[in-house]
Amino acid sequence: MINALDKMGYREPSPVQTAVIPKALRGVSLLAQSETGSGKTHAYLVPLIAKTDMELNRPQSIIIAPTRELCRQIFDFAREFTTYFPHFHVRLYTPEVEVAQNEAGQSVPPQMIIGTPGRLKDLLVDKSLFGLQNVRSIVLDEADMLLDLGYFDDIEAVFALLREPQTMVFSATLKQNLRDELSKFVRSDFEFESDHIQTSSSVRHHLVDVKHVGTISALASFLKIRHPYLCLVFASKKETVKEVYDGLKSNNFDVLYFSGNLDDRSRRKALRDIKANRYSLIVCSDLLARGMDIPDVSDVISVDLPLDLEFYYHRAGRTGRFGKDGDSWVFYNADTTERPEELIANGVHFDFYTLKGNTLVPDSVGLAPKKKLSKKKELPEQEVKEIRIAKALSREKRVKPMYKKKQQFAIDKVKKKYRRKAIQKSVRFELEKQWKANAKKKNPSDE
Repeated sequence: MINALDKMGYREPSPVQTAVIPKALRGVSLLAQSETGSGKTHAYLVPLIAKTDMELNRPQSIIIAPTRELCRQIFDFAREFTTYFPHFHVRLYTPEVEVAQNEAGQSVPPQMIIGTPGRLKDLLVDKSLFGLQNVRSIVLDEADMLLDLGYFDDIEAVFALLREPQTMVFSATLKQNLRDELSKFVRSDFEFESDHIQTSSSVRHHLVDVKHVGTISALASFLKIRHPYLCLVFASKKETVKEVYDGLKSNNFDVLYFSGNLDDRSRRKALRDIKANRYSLIVCSDLLARGMDIPDVSDVISVDLPLDLEFYYHRAGRTGRFGKDGDSWVFYNADTTERPEELIANGVHFDFYTLKGNTLVPDSVGLAPKKKLSKKKELPEQEVKEIRIAKALSREKRVKPMYKKKQQFAIDKVKKKYRRKAIQKSVRFELEKQWKANAKKKNPSDE
């Protein structure tokens, strides 16, 4: 295993790997919370593969993840090890292929099973595709998302077929409701919590005031200013994702579209294009926000913030992975400051910018209301007082024709009086100045 990791370029373990791998090798059940991009996948793959009996062609470990994309990513990582472990067999079970295809080609049962909860329940519980008596370990990846999507009934059905397996739970967050749900059927002998609970410290967070410029115009201007190396643009609704994609395409940007509206074939092609680095700009839904490993993302842009702000941390976590620096940009205007304020209250440290045409300028005001300075001079107190008196004296007890003009005439009369006084004062000042200058010329010794 050490030789395989060295040849694959993994030489320095991350904090979660350092903490988890020794425990996992000893069969300890555990809960691990760590930010996205911290190396959670290899923290469980390495010990699971290392403990696999390569001479026993029976399922020995099960990995459950919430989405087909994440399952395929885990599968691809696991399959890399087959070069160095030729007798290691791993299979992927997700809804993207027909059940018949999942069941086919099982003359050699896999030693590791990776899949989504619904498909695994269908194949392992309802159809009894394999005997699970040799399964010693089970992993729940992105457990908080498994809970949010309501998959725990399917997971419990799979657990019911196992004989007290080692259970490893990995999640970006470990909220109390998740702990309560896990306690029903998962024991944990060890817990690991990252110092960075939500997003890696190598991610810089920025709020960009786009005023009331349209999303497409603001985004097009921003991208021309920023020129990101690899950028993910997130929107909360599928409809908005499509609108942003169409808008950028019409502005001649070379952009990839990814959301739940794509069929399975289109999603697989999009993921292949992403991994092949064919696009530097990807417009996507929060489907790409959880657990997906897209190397070298330099910038993440949120054109809006999700209803569940936890997803913001997952969006931001697509960049700044494995110690690299990254930037997360959030667009807002004066009408949409509520959710940014919540993030700030939760400890996210933002700096502020304003988008002005084709420039991005630092904003010292931030989320505070931006009031334009009045160009009108403040009137002297006495003048204000006399204007009020003039208004009161010109106000008719009954509304009569031309009453507004009469009132305005009275106010203008007061203002004219004070303008005349100001002019006279200015004239006197200039005369005094001229007189002093002449006096100095006549009597230079007086200086």
